[in-house]
Amino acid sequence: MSAKLPVFLVAVVALLSPKLAFGHHGSAGYDTTKLVTIRGIVTDFHFGNPHVEISLDVKKDDGSAENWQGELNSPNILSRAAGWKRNTLKPGEEVILVGYRAKNGLKILRLEKVSLADGTELFPKSGNGVERY
Repeated sequence: MSAKLPVFLVAVVALLSPKLAFGHHGSAGYDTTKLVTIRGIVTDFHFGNPHVEISLDVKKDDGSAENWQGELNSPNILSRAAGWKRNTLKPGEEVILVGYRAKNGLKILRLEKVSLADGTELFPKSGNGVERY
């Protein structure tokens, strides 16, 4: 009987692990009832784990700039599912970000779409059924 307990515990942990990982990548921290659109100049494009991040300066009405962050999936997911690469975005490029804003009021978006100055639209999620190029 005691030999079955470790096997049972391993099985329970294995079954719960994907749920724990999914919870980390959920959208609970974002207001998914309203998409927000911002336009700005890319200051950094971090194509690394755990999440790809786009930093940009958004010009305010008074001429000053405020820094916003766009958060995406991991580089592996973006590369395989959506064709993103380390050089997809470059500092100095103007982009439009569309996503869900963080509920805590920080200037962070969970991105649904990135539009380039030439009109190219990039979608960071797989299975959206929309042509990217």
